[in-house]
Amino acid sequence: MHRRMVNLTLDSLDEVPRRCRACVFWELSPLCGEAARDVGEPAIEKEAWLSHTLLEWGGCGRIAYEGDAVAGFVTYASPKYVPRSMEFPSGPVSPDAALLMTAYVHPAYAGSGLGRQLVQTVAADVARRGIYALETFGDARGEAGACLVPADFYRSVGFKTVRFDPRYPRLRLELRSAIDRSVEAEEAMEPSDSVEWFKLDDIELEQFFGEPTTSRSRIDRPGTQRGGEIFDCR
Repeated sequence: MHRRMVNLTLDSLDEVPRRCRACVFWELSPLCGEAARDVGEPAIEKEAWLSHTLLEWGGCGRIAYEGDAVAGFVTYASPKYVPRSMEFPSGPVSPDAALLMTAYVHPAYAGSGLGRQLVQTVAADVARRGIYALETFGDARGEAGACLVPADFYRSVGFKTVRFDPRYPRLRLELRSAIDRSVEAEEAMEPSDSVEWFKLDDIELEQFFGEPTTSRSRIDRPGTQRGGEIFDCR
């Protein structure tokens, strides 16, 4: 059966499971979350959070389909848009990382590799934005129906514990190594292939500088050999 991923938007929000659709565990701080439940409109608060995050940060979720059936979903964002992330004893999230908030796989698709695919989709999305790490808070006890994913699942897809906690350890997935980043920075500083180096003879140099060339040392293009020496002005 064909599997596809779609962006989580206000139009597709109603496709997530009803319990998750009305849950604001991640989206609001504890006090605001309690107030929203007391008022009885957490679904509206979730819509407001999604709208705000989409406008200011960009895509923050994916829904997975198997054919026409919803098979799972995942949500993520910059930690500054996730007030709950500040409440964990193993926090806060590192400033160079995006936060993977939660992921869900329908029991019918457990063991199909969908959970790993959801994480890989998130990793690819944040890497395109220049973010090279994902962090998350795992559930070390594997509580049923929790808003957190079991820590063992995150470890199985490459996350490493960066701060231990007996209940909610913080885990991290490096998307690109520091070496890769430094190489990319060096390559960005190299002249592009479109740069054309040119060489002037003595008469042209005199015309160019408006003075005799005898008083000016001549520097050839990078890598030009002269008199058995290599001159490189890079």
